[in-house]
Order: sequence, then structure tokens, then C-alpha cells
Amino acid sequence: MVIGNDGVALRDRIVEALFERLRGAESTLVADPDVSEQLVAQVDWILDRTFDRLGRPAGAGRLATPARHGSGVGETRARQNIHPVDSLSAATELFDVAFSIISADQDSAVSLADLARALNASIMDAVVPASIGYVDVLLERLAVAHSEERLSISRELHDRVAHSIAAGLQRFQLGGVDDASDPRLREGLQLFGAALDETRAIALDLRHAVGDKRLDEALRDYVGDLDDSGPPVETTVDGEPYRLSTAVQEEAFIIVREAVHNARRHSGAELIRVHSRWDRRSLTIVVSDNGHGFAHEAVRSGALGLIAAQERAELIGADLHIAPGLGTGTVLTLTIPRGREAA
Repeated sequence: MVIGNDGVALRDRIVEALFERLRGAESTLVADPDVSEQLVAQVDWILDRTFDRLGRPAGAGRLATPARHGSGVGETRARQNIHPVDSLSAATELFDVAFSIISADQDSAVSLADLARALNASIMDAVVPASIGYVDVLLERLAVAHSEERLSISRELHDRVAHSIAAGLQRFQLGGVDDASDPRLREGLQLFGAALDETRAIALDLRHAVGDKRLDEALRDYVGDLDDSGPPVETTVDGEPYRLSTAVQEEAFIIVREAVHNARRHSGAELIRVHSRWDRRSLTIVVSDNGHGFAHEAVRSGALGLIAAQERAELIGADLHIAPGLGTGTVLTLTIPRGREAA
């Protein structure tokens, strides 16, 4: 038996020693009363888990409830801009302090090896979900930053680049120059016109985001807003859509949006399909077209579009596969494990 006759007194000794060390290290975890209170709740939960692993006596009181730990701790600390080093340092100090005090307790009859294993496992049970919560907040911030950056780029493309191209074309027209006077001029004007259309299309695409919608709703709305300058896009859904975290939804949306954009502009397809399959384990989105495709070896390994898509997929823990299908169209498959992202 490890708890002894007074688990609360044992906890108090551990907390006092832990806080003394953290104050000596000038840790931010003991500088704010709310954060300190949360830390005490974590210690309670960790000690309860440790005592359970070592064989808590029947009828012994508990120090905390499971609801007082988990990813919410990491989310809170991320939003308060507490560096994860402080949390990891506190976990290391807690192990050292708790191990020393519990092993020296007269009522303890457990081996040091069992105590070390139980204490380490219990600390990790708290650290891992808290770390995940912390990362989720950072990913959410990154997604918001990306969204704001896309809107800024969209405005620049529309207000400056597209406007400049349109003004140049207008000067030719006002000057009485027509595209029939010279084949080379005709080709140049056609290129300017195509560049203007492409710039406006990119600016419009960049304005689309998931926001408060679910991913399936955002994709449906995006497809519904597409103009007639490219092949039609068809969306289909299997399963019951669910909400993903903000970061996951935004990054997945960008990957699919870029795939649709590229297919409409370059594939020569008659139809593009966006099919999403939602199940309890994962979300799979397939973007396929019946265009001319391309040879895999013809794709440069440093192609920025592919690199960006792969990086976005890796950022959200997703798997991205592109099958070029020369002469048979291109198929992009994005698979997102459901895991913790589902709500």
C-alpha cells in the first residue's frame, strides 16, 4: 500500500516541494494563481493514477477526477502563451519530487522499480494529451494566419495585378490596335487575356475558406461558386460528415481547392469529381478528372504545388497520394485519420 493513512497530506508535501523548485527556476506555472491551481489539479490526477497502478486500498479517497486533466490543460497554456518547456520541466521535477517523498514514506511497501514505472506512466498519461491540446491551438493559429494571408494576397491580385493587366489591354484597345493586325500581336493579346482570367480566378479561389462551416459544406459552396471558364465539378458524399478541428479543415480545404483549380485549368477534362467518404476511422477525399493526365516522371521533384500540398498534408497528419494516369486523368487522394480531430 502506497497512499498511507493520509493521501492528502502526502499530496500536500509533494506540491509544496514541487512549487518550491518551480519558484526557484522562475517557472511561469507558479506565477499566475489560475495556472497554479490547474497545476495542483494535474498533480492530484497524476498521483491518483499512480496509486491506482500500485494498488489503492479499497475505500481510499481520491484526490481528483479525470475531468480535471487532459488536452484542455495544453489548450489553456497555449492560449496563455506558456512555453511547453515550462510544462515539461515541471513534469521532470514532479517525478523527482514525488518519487523521493513517496519512496521515503513509512507506510510505503512498494518496490522502487514499481513506483518509478507507475509514476512515469501516470505523468505521461497527463503530458501526452496536454501536448496534443497545445499543438491543436498552434495549428488553429496557423490556419487563421494562413486565412488572413490568403485574403491579403487575394486583394493584391485583384486590386493591383489584375487591374494592371486589364489597364494594359485597355490601352491597346483605346489606341486602335486590334488583334487582327499582326499574328504575333494577336497571340500576345490572347496571352494577356488568359493571364487576366487566371489572375481573377486565383484571387476568387483565395477568398474561399472553411470558417465556421464543416469541410463538406465549404467544399460544396466553393464548387457552387465556380464560373463557367472550366469543366464542371461534381461533389458527392458517403457517410455522415463531422466537424474537424479548424486547422485540419482549413489545410484540407486548401489541398482540395488547389487540386480542383489545377484540374480545371490544365487537365483538359470534361468533368471533375470531388468525392468524400466519412467513416469513424478516417475521412478520405478523392479529386479525380478524365483529362489527359501526365507522366509521373515528367513532374519535377521540386514542383512547388506538389511540395506545398505534401507539406500541408503532413502538417495535419494526413496521407496524400497523386496518381498521374497519363491519358486517363489524374486522381488525388487525401486521407485524414479521424482520431482526436473529430468533434
